[in-house]
Amino acid sequence: MKFEIRYALSGGFGGVENEDGKEIEADDLEKAERIAWESACEVYDSYEGTSGLRTVDEIIVDDDCSEKEAEETWTEERESWLDYEARSLEAK
Repeated sequence: MKFEIRYALSGGFGGVENEDGKEIEADDLEKAERIAWESACEVYDSYEGTSGLRTVDEIIVDDDCSEKEAEETWTEERESWLDYEARSLEAK
């Protein structure tokens, strides 16, 4: 099936409203959404360590916590920045 996905970072980065869609093939909407999420994660990774997006090491220092706690915080922070969506392009 054909889907359009859009992905970006939210907040000051602008979110998906400012992004052109990308056409993909996927088995179903859930898989298309997963591809959109993975793509948004790649965008996040490209900014990590800049623009206020902290690395695990920065969280360990800033928050004086263990690596495990820092990884949990990092995951929460990343998820809060991700903006993504998928919609079917198939006729109903």
